[in-house]
Amino acid sequence: MVAHGRVQNGVVVLDNGVCFPEGEEVTVLAHGTVSPAPRMEGSRSHSVLDIATVDLGSVLCPLTSDDDLLGEMLEGRP
Repeated sequence: MVAHGRVQNGVVVLDNGVCFPEGEEVTVLAHGTVSPAPRMEGSRSHSVLDIATVDLGSVLCPLTSDDDLLGEMLEGRP
């Protein structure tokens, strides 16, 4: 559960009347103070563009607007 609030007189007061049961253990993360996960030494950032392309082969027959591939798959017909 995520609950937002503010510190007032050294006490965290939650917005919208949210309250937890007495004795509930919670973790408070202050907005803007959480650092990103540490990067492994020698690692670099990556993106989807780093994924090698895959060759699926040649087209067996071109698709037309009359093709119903989903119907063929559901009915098991070629």
